[in-house]
Amino acid sequence: MTKKRLGRGLGELLGDSLEETGKVLEISISNISPNPWQPRQDFDEDSLKSLAESIRRDGLLQPVAVRRKGDNAYELVTGERRYRAAKLAGLLVIPAISVDYDDRKMAEMALVENLQREDLNPVDEGLAYKKLMDGYDLTQEEVADKVGRSRPYVANLVRLLDLPREVLDFLKKKEITPGQARPLLTLKSEAEKVALARRIVKESLSARAVEELIRGKKPAKPKKEVQVSEYVKGLQDKLGLSVGSPVAIHFGRGRNAHRGTISISFKNDEEFERIMNILNQDR
Repeated sequence: MTKKRLGRGLGELLGDSLEETGKVLEISISNISPNPWQPRQDFDEDSLKSLAESIRRDGLLQPVAVRRKGDNAYELVTGERRYRAAKLAGLLVIPAISVDYDDRKMAEMALVENLQREDLNPVDEGLAYKKLMDGYDLTQEEVADKVGRSRPYVANLVRLLDLPREVLDFLKKKEITPGQARPLLTLKSEAEKVALARRIVKESLSARAVEELIRGKKPAKPKKEVQVSEYVKGLQDKLGLSVGSPVAIHFGRGRNAHRGTISISFKNDEEFERIMNILNQDR
């Protein structure tokens, strides 16, 4: 295989003895197949085009990771976005680090890489957790430990997979959040779940309002003067998934803008005890 330089100084830093595990190889892109455990199903086309343009201009500066599958055959471990963009840019050869991973480690690494990007949609994330549990007989606790999440967080995302396809499509497109969708699991029929999900999208109902509707209460009208940023909504949703109950974050105003409160809702003694166990588990 003809060796080419890897870019400004990269070849010198990594060395030219590029043959075995842990070394950087230059591999024909046609000899690399995608990772079959890749959790991300959708890649933003505009983002890929932008990365491809950067690669055309400066080259692929960060190697992908691959494992050997046979003579001159490799399977991608991490770096699928770079791999796709490199193909789009017309590269014939790309730098790659060879690793010795089994199928289970392949699945774990692909999931962790995508979680670190923090834009994996909740359906693909839940499917990846389920695939790890089903394929390798892992518990929710074991999966949570491997990916750096809490067990309730993993459990809640996996439970969302039981929702109807249309509701899952709303989640994939991020038109509703996991916190808004979770109460729908308590409804009996798929028709009810879909109807309320459509209403959530149309009326931008909060997770608390959805719970009140399901309990038969008229949801309180939101205070017009309170504007919650998308960032704070995302934090509320992540914390809510971690503890399995609605979470609200409130900031002060004026001189107290850097102060605030984080509140967690519970419905009964059992929920209170569960939340306290989660909060105390690291003590």
